[in-house]
Amino acid sequence: MLDVFGSICDRAAQLLADNDDWTMSGDRETQYAVDVRIDHMCLDSLHGAGYSVLSEESGITGPSSAVRPDAIVIVDPLDGSTNAALGLPWCATALCLVIDGVPEVAMVTNLRTGTRFSAVRGAGATRDGRSIDVGADRTLADAVIAVNARPPESFRPAQFRSTGSTALDIASVASPHGFDGTVDFDEGMIGVWDYLAAVLILEEAGGVASDALGRDLVTLHPGERRRPVTATSTALLDELLAACDS
Repeated sequence: MLDVFGSICDRAAQLLADNDDWTMSGDRETQYAVDVRIDHMCLDSLHGAGYSVLSEESGITGPSSAVRPDAIVIVDPLDGSTNAALGLPWCATALCLVIDGVPEVAMVTNLRTGTRFSAVRGAGATRDGRSIDVGADRTLADAVIAVNARPPESFRPAQFRSTGSTALDIASVASPHGFDGTVDFDEGMIGVWDYLAAVLILEEAGGVASDALGRDLVTLHPGERRRPVTATSTALLDELLAACDS
């Protein structure tokens, strides 16, 4: 499955590199035409491999015959498309194989730099093929946190950043010298395609994740939204969840 995911990410990176059309698709607000082109490629590849798909751009679709009915691949074809349109190197393709409701295989690839995070449940996580573990345990006062949406005035980490790609933000927490954690402060914005692949990578690297409201992070409903909160340690996660409560 990692080979399938890797091939998809390679082709997505090439489609993005070749793209010179930054018009909107006209089908959905904030959806670029290139989002749709990369999505079509993802669907062709995954359906061709016999997998149903839950995509940000096209919802739930399936092949004529499935490899296994209890499996589905959750995909964000171009996470951080606004960054991509601005020429910022923080955008990704994210893929996660879910079997019987359990995330099993994941990949998040930075389409501009080629940096690739992968994980298989129970087998650990890698960055560009090398095993990774989360960085040093920090308190919130010492941590650098990636945020989605504007945090409240009471939120006081050492520093915070809003970078525009949830998948890459969370994957970064899985690797030393990355963010110490992430928080989504905006209810109703983040879909499962934005975070699930990166959450599996983070957990396999020794990190932790939760929803700010205590809901299950695994959902196969395209209309549902979550507020993922992630960290390198349980102690820091608890501080971040408390910040959400406040």
